[in-house]
Amino acid sequence: MVPQGLISTSSALFNNLMTTSSNKQTSPITTRASAIVIGIQNWFQDALSNSSTVQQWSANELDDKLHHLSHWSHFNAQGWRNFVNNTIAKLDPPMSPTKNFTFFELGVGVGAFSRRLLLQYPYAKGVGTDIVKNAVDIARIVLPSDRMKLYTVSDNDYSMIDNNTIDHIIASGVICYFPSLDSIENLMRELVRIARPGASMCFTMIPFDAYGKVSCNIIILPSFCLLSGKTREIENSQFQTESLPVFVYYTPLPIHGLELDEEETNRTYLFVTSIDGNQSIAKQSFDYATIEQQPDAILASHISRWNDVWSNGHIDIEGDDELQRQINSAFYYILSSLPPLSTKSKPKQFYGLSPGTLSWGGHEGEAYSGHSFWDMETWMYPSILLFYPILAKEMLSYRIALSDAAAYNARLFGYEGWRYPWESARTGIDVTPDCCPTGRLYELHITGDIAFAARQYIAATGNQDWLLNELGGELIYETARFWASRAIYNTDRKQYEILSVLPPDEDAEPFKNNSVYTNAVASLSIQLANYVSCITNKTVPQKWLDIASNLYFPFDNSTQDYLEYDGFNLKNTTIKQADVVLLGFPLMWQMSDVVRRNDLLAYEPLTRTDGPAMTWSMYSIGFTELGDFDKADQLFRRSYQSYIRSPFNVWTETQQGVGTVNFITGVGGFLQAILFGYGGIRLELNQLEFNPRGHLPDQATKFTFHGIKYQGFIFDLTINSNMYEIFIRVQSNSNYIFLVYEYGEHRGSLKLNDRLSFPIGTLLIIRRSISLCP
Repeated sequence: MVPQGLISTSSALFNNLMTTSSNKQTSPITTRASAIVIGIQNWFQDALSNSSTVQQWSANELDDKLHHLSHWSHFNAQGWRNFVNNTIAKLDPPMSPTKNFTFFELGVGVGAFSRRLLLQYPYAKGVGTDIVKNAVDIARIVLPSDRMKLYTVSDNDYSMIDNNTIDHIIASGVICYFPSLDSIENLMRELVRIARPGASMCFTMIPFDAYGKVSCNIIILPSFCLLSGKTREIENSQFQTESLPVFVYYTPLPIHGLELDEEETNRTYLFVTSIDGNQSIAKQSFDYATIEQQPDAILASHISRWNDVWSNGHIDIEGDDELQRQINSAFYYILSSLPPLSTKSKPKQFYGLSPGTLSWGGHEGEAYSGHSFWDMETWMYPSILLFYPILAKEMLSYRIALSDAAAYNARLFGYEGWRYPWESARTGIDVTPDCCPTGRLYELHITGDIAFAARQYIAATGNQDWLLNELGGELIYETARFWASRAIYNTDRKQYEILSVLPPDEDAEPFKNNSVYTNAVASLSIQLANYVSCITNKTVPQKWLDIASNLYFPFDNSTQDYLEYDGFNLKNTTIKQADVVLLGFPLMWQMSDVVRRNDLLAYEPLTRTDGPAMTWSMYSIGFTELGDFDKADQLFRRSYQSYIRSPFNVWTETQQGVGTVNFITGVGGFLQAILFGYGGIRLELNQLEFNPRGHLPDQATKFTFHGIKYQGFIFDLTINSNMYEIFIRVQSNSNYIFLVYEYGEHRGSLKLNDRLSFPIGTLLIIRRSISLCP
């Protein structure tokens, strides 16, 4: 009989775990130790139904069974449930299957001259002593009583087992209900504690919940732990055919913790984690860091790589060390969630930023379930683009990679082009939870937000190869096509409208008509498609252009304010977050200074006091434009001080309590207030503008922005209260890209090592000598 196993593990693993036995006639005591333990688990199943069978097995028969272990097949969750239910049905008295599965552990020691083993079974809590008796009987057959020390453990209490006493721990086929991840971690710590130095472990876990959902394996050897499994759900069968494998190799914690011996003054510990969907690649990467390289070399490489990141772009603050720490932390948390600038590994598709960074997800939207929203393009993206355009392109590549789903989403609702989902994950199908249907149905501005990010990327880089060969042109054209199909003509107004949408102010749910923000990003999207058509050769129909130039924007002529949507009441409506003020920045929609001022003064007091952090950053930028520095500083401090938690400057979503952690949406808004508020930087489609106001926040006396990237050039911008300076650190290596500058009546060309200084209040404009599309 080929036993049906509980785990699928390669024979190579067992070769590492076991001592070799070449003689098939040897007794079980000399057979591979870990195979004995796993074999016992299989026999345990038989013993539950017929314990007398065990007594009849000879040593040779047992040994023969052990040699078939390499033929095991995976024992799926449903199969195990059937086995458990059948077993429970045979118990006397009967017991109904519930979620109260826990552990029964049997510890076996075989004397001073043999290895000591720990084996572990699942059992139904409260069943009684029959299972214990059968397990003991089985163990005695394999390990004669005169060479065996036997003890039992219940409820994961290993206190009676001394530290460093077990040579091999085989805890396979553990199929149970775990109330939390902490219970798994606690179990793992105990298993590591009792293991001898150099011991090996194989720990297989199958979470056994009401839905019979799936398994993962944890294998621990002296130098690494392996956690493997598959994703528990298929997001969408049309765009994802099967669950995704995941392999995590990581360094286990030392059994006795991090401590020094008496004679030591310092010690270096190296902890490595390697994650991949391909096990061999995950292991290869782990081995590179832990075997092929020395710890000091790994540390030096780690430091060197981060130095490369900071040398590519960073901000220096003089006079305010606390603000400097906040800025460093802010960049670190976003950059840590993005792909590296360079890697020895094979490049992989990036799958977006979530408001909660590398979030653990959750069932009811905790940490936004790791999904990507407009937060990535609108809040996190601009500061990354300015210093790290390579990473900004990676962020756009996520949306391009899911273009088939975006086209499907548009068709699903009866429209054309690419319609991006409000919440996106692996496939690009909308994964907004059922709690929030209004986002899924109506928060369409995200498609315009993505198109605006593409606009910013072209403005900063002029990357024609991205347009032509990396589907950037398709992204721009197909999002414009969506907006053209979504707009309708109002014969009474003689203007186009976009109806039934939810604006950034989500307090306006379920939907409104003619959100000014949504209409603005739609118009800019179509304009961008027309702008790059000279490169993409994708001609924009005249009707699209008519829509872009003739969209209706609700406006109050008496107060000279934009209205958030049709019917908005400026006197008694509360809003969730910045909305209309986003027209002024980041969209830079054409309006008079009077309207810009009126919008800021009207909407800031209407905003909920518990609004999200990035809202106050946008108001701070606006009031800095107006020269109201006291108000700008107040709102700037409000944008971060009550959202940051010591000692690591971790951001929370809410001012009181926690909410999503680590909330890098707020981080992105904070950095924009530094760069575009106090820094006075504006990235227009055809030019880069500098107009710092000379006012710096808090105790800061000087700002220096190192590594601003524009059209292949790299600038440093230094600002103090009286002057600002531009230094050309790197010049484009392209023979046809030259930059010119102007301020007032002055004109000139920029070249390497130029250093230009200007009084505060001077508007400096830098642009290509020949525009992208003449």
